[in-house]
Amino acid sequence: MTRYETGRRFEYLVHHNLTKRGYYCARAAGSHSKIDVLAVKGNVCLLIQCKTDGAISPAEWNTLYDLCRPPHTLPIVALKDDGQLAYRLITARRSHRRREWEPFDPGEKDDGQ
Repeated sequence: MTRYETGRRFEYLVHHNLTKRGYYCARAAGSHSKIDVLAVKGNVCLLIQCKTDGAISPAEWNTLYDLCRPPHTLPIVALKDDGQLAYRLITARRSHRRREWEPFDPGEKDDGQ
């Protein structure tokens, strides 16, 4: 499997996971943009960069952070943590070494789906 296929598969996993949680999701297919998945629920919009290993460059980090206007638009990194899908909220611009982020819970899963 190529890196592109692995990344695309992970983007679909994030899209599906958030859709089950009640978000309207759109995937930016093949765009190579800073936003892989856009998720909207109520008055909250998540701009999500999907990185299976969580490795996001300072430039990508800061661009994603700068696009958002809390509290309604949030910069999120989706990653795998111990093999499980996890979300992190970017809380500040990034220097070359320090990552300012915290765990983010996108809400309850809809067990009926």
